[in-house]
Amino acid sequence: RPLVCMSLTGSSLEEELSNSIFQWNKQITKQSREQLTEDVNSLIKDYLQKNNYEFIDELYSAIEEKLVKQIDGIDNGIFPTIKAEYSLLDLDHIIDLFNPTWEEQEVDTDINFMKAYETATIIFDNLIKSEYAKIKATKKVSTLIDNVQDNILILDEYLPYQEAIFTSTNPKAKEIKVIILPSNRGGYNVKPITISKESKELLINFPSKYFGLHDEELANISGIKTAKFVHLSGFLASTETLEDAILLAKQALNNPENNID
Repeated sequence: RPLVCMSLTGSSLEEELSNSIFQWNKQITKQSREQLTEDVNSLIKDYLQKNNYEFIDELYSAIEEKLVKQIDGIDNGIFPTIKAEYSLLDLDHIIDLFNPTWEEQEVDTDINFMKAYETATIIFDNLIKSEYAKIKATKKVSTLIDNVQDNILILDEYLPYQEAIFTSTNPKAKEIKVIILPSNRGGYNVKPITISKESKELLINFPSKYFGLHDEELANISGIKTAKFVHLSGFLASTETLEDAILLAKQALNNPENNID
């Protein structure tokens, strides 16, 4: 139908597709929309199964939360808002960037459509890989929570740990205040956890006089020989050895500047 209308009216493919979508949204019933949503859900789950992903239900739930609900919400006129001096660049806006501007009269919209499709495919596939990795990391960290000692959890590799810690039903998860894990630059990172999964506020802090210090200056003031740096905001520190990482973590735990019990 769109191609026939184009030949008769001289309208573009983009205009015809927009008109068709507008007419479709006017005619679709609540029951039809629910059925369409269910069909999309099934297609995504089939895709995950065919690509040999595990934890299908958990993975789909993550995709639904991060992507499907956003697309459905915007389609229904529900737009996200934040209290900040900038606006969100959501997937809807990213795809919209492939539409020609008013100055671009000779743009091949079919080519732009394929570019938008390829971009959406990359985003979709990378989202799946990212969420799948998080799920596997969460399960792995969950098995290590019993190893917490003196409010410190030591990981033997880099793993995203927030989800496991803040959703764990293991009572020992409540004891964790500092994470130590290998750094991809060598040595070990020391990271106080935040007060919640969503927050950036730290539960405990390194002594404020350490903030922004590096190498010899930090080693001298802290008394820790291999201390490498403490970030200017205090959310991360690094040492060359695991033993010194533990010492630095204990200094954060015993910091009188902390406002916790």
